[in-house]
Amino acid sequence: MGDLLATEREIAEQAGTKLGLRFDKSVVRLVEGLKTSLAAVVPDGEAVIVTVTAPIKLRAKTGAVLDSLVRQGLVEDERFDTIHGNQIRLRRLTGLSPQKPKVLGFVHNPEMDAGVILALAEAWLRARA
Repeated sequence: MGDLLATEREIAEQAGTKLGLRFDKSVVRLVEGLKTSLAAVVPDGEAVIVTVTAPIKLRAKTGAVLDSLVRQGLVEDERFDTIHGNQIRLRRLTGLSPQKPKVLGFVHNPEMDAGVILALAEAWLRARA
């Protein structure tokens, strides 16, 4: 299986700036789990970008809550919340090519503004035809 976080890594590299992103084993498990479980839930032409502050205190429980929030449907285009002590943000995008990734996940250091990460990820998704 290829690197399921390849898109996230590419966005980080193209940003050319320190984003405070984490790619350790726990992060990979969380993001890969979300991508796998939500691939069929997010409609074609849409994407959900997730940010979580590090360190992830309860990875499995945090992942389950994030999964549930996306499955319930995001009423608004962006949601801020705290899950098990971690700040999270979810952003729903519409009007994308069906070939775009449906779920992107980023775990970042607390001092980094998640809004910057979301904006970079959204720009990356919208720029790729």
